[in-house]
Amino acid sequence: MNIITYQLTFENQQRVCFKLDTQQGVVVPSAGHQQDCPPWTRLEVEQCQNCPLSPEQWSHCPASLAIHEIVALFADHLSIVPVDVQVTTKQRTYCKKTDLQSCLHSILGLAMATSQCPILSRLRPMAYFHLPFASLEETLFRLVSTYLLKQYLLGRKGTQAPDWDLHGIESLYKDLEVVNHHLLKRIRLASKEDANINAVQSYCSISFLVGITLEQTLNEFLPILEDGL
Repeated sequence: MNIITYQLTFENQQRVCFKLDTQQGVVVPSAGHQQDCPPWTRLEVEQCQNCPLSPEQWSHCPASLAIHEIVALFADHLSIVPVDVQVTTKQRTYCKKTDLQSCLHSILGLAMATSQCPILSRLRPMAYFHLPFASLEETLFRLVSTYLLKQYLLGRKGTQAPDWDLHGIESLYKDLEVVNHHLLKRIRLASKEDANINAVQSYCSISFLVGITLEQTLNEFLPILEDGL
């Protein structure tokens, strides 16, 4: 298993720990097995317009199920609450002093990418090589590198013609924009204060910026790359 651990320590020394398995994610049972989950996690509540799941087979939204316990824990917390975060992966440990909003941005994004949502789970390879608190530039670099590596390997295998023009990324982020819009509405239903809301809003903003700045940012990488490899 590839376990990533987030340990949060607040100013009053309260500690909260989350462990996420980037390979297994959250296993979602069939319809009718989530009676104890909050109403906002039900599939028909703000169901995404591009969601391919049917209520006959799925009673609850897989992405919502992956994050509802985290959301509930911080439903009455403010974004600006300071927190010390330690993130442990198989290879290394990251430490950062930040605010709760930034921490939740990272945790929720990782949990959703390892969920069984047919759209968000396309980001699972990024979750496997998770980089906590990544900037927009780091996210784009990892995203495009991962996508092109997949195209190369599938092309070499003869499974499909490689998409060197990144059309798949453009299509994915159009879908993610729809998913993020409806997910944010769900989080608003579940939160009394703004920590969760602002964390998801930040996640949505990063996704939107990736979609609209892809070509421009890739051109900015050229001076870094052209004299190497």
